[in-house]
Amino acid sequence: MADHLAFGKRVKFYRERRGLHQWQLGELLGRSEDWVYRVEAGRIPVNNVKMLMDLADALRIHLEDLQGSVRLLEDEGNDKGSIPAVRSALMQSRCLSGSLFDGRGAPRLERMAADVERAWVLFQSSKYARLGAVLPGLLADTRLAVHTNTAGLERAVALRWFALARHVAAVYLRKLGETNLAWTAIDQGDIAASETGDPAVILAVRRGVAHVQLGAGLTREAVAVTVDAADGLAQGWWKSSPIALSAYGTLYLNGAVAAARMRDRASTDEMLDKAGRAADRLGADSNEMWTSFGPANVGIHRLATALEFEDVQTAVAMAPHLRAVGLPIERRARLRLDVARAYGEAGQTDEAVDNLKRAFHTAPEQIRVHEFARDLARRLHKRTRRRDAQELALSLGAIK
Repeated sequence: MADHLAFGKRVKFYRERRGLHQWQLGELLGRSEDWVYRVEAGRIPVNNVKMLMDLADALRIHLEDLQGSVRLLEDEGNDKGSIPAVRSALMQSRCLSGSLFDGRGAPRLERMAADVERAWVLFQSSKYARLGAVLPGLLADTRLAVHTNTAGLERAVALRWFALARHVAAVYLRKLGETNLAWTAIDQGDIAASETGDPAVILAVRRGVAHVQLGAGLTREAVAVTVDAADGLAQGWWKSSPIALSAYGTLYLNGAVAAARMRDRASTDEMLDKAGRAADRLGADSNEMWTSFGPANVGIHRLATALEFEDVQTAVAMAPHLRAVGLPIERRARLRLDVARAYGEAGQTDEAVDNLKRAFHTAPEQIRVHEFARDLARRLHKRTRRRDAQELALSLGAIK
């Protein structure tokens, strides 16, 4: 109902709907009445996830309601991708799946690897419309593969691709703000991954579980999943191969973000250090199991957690030294966005505009659906007369 409103007006709408005065909301958040007034007036940003989650909890709404819904891909041009189609493909009941399975034969297992790889490449390239177009078919094919292959090695292979297809579906859906559907996808994937008995697949999907839990505001649960998954490994397994190092290290990167949102600096630093040791052992950036893992991604997460702790000076000091050359587009765009956020908070407007532009040009679909990007563009537009800042805010839907 309030999606069309600016963020501050959205907060006011939900505050008044709950029957709270500004001072009462401030008390619930441990903030002043003046702080609430300035947020609602658009004078100060709320640009860390922990405070967004606290606000949503106080207002008794979902985080997605507070952030505003992103544009659905099915409403853009002639894209075949559609959230309803993905939803149907995730349904286990044929009645709820509609016509998706009609006349569909069981796929060859040899094809599954290429199809799952294609889906992950599209996600990491931030090609969300194209990914949305192929996901329903991939989800249907991997389900049929599991139903057809009931024993032996073929069963294990089918479960592997089923689990990893649900993983990519979950991170895609969470990126678009469809947290409930993401939860359905990763739940199915985690069950299948456990049945494979393959530590790499299990860790990869547990990373997805933590990712979805973060999107749902379940930070404590995301930390627990990280610790439990790592503790369940055979001793020294994580050192056994590049895939093992990447899966282990990326799991801890997700855990570090979750710990930062709990304001647990000690756990955040510990998890970043564990990821850092895995990256050092790996020796270079890699994309094993679509993790984008290595020293550069650890650095990107150190910047992200500094922003979560509102440690702006540390983030600004790190920004010029971070590089994402060779990493997938999704990682490169996210780094530029976080660098822009750091400069924006430090009042370095030109640097913030330049980096936000780079993020948008790198991955338009990804940045367009990111609330922090829209909020930053809106604020930068108010600070500068630069024409490109206005054009950027318009392109992101931050202003009309």
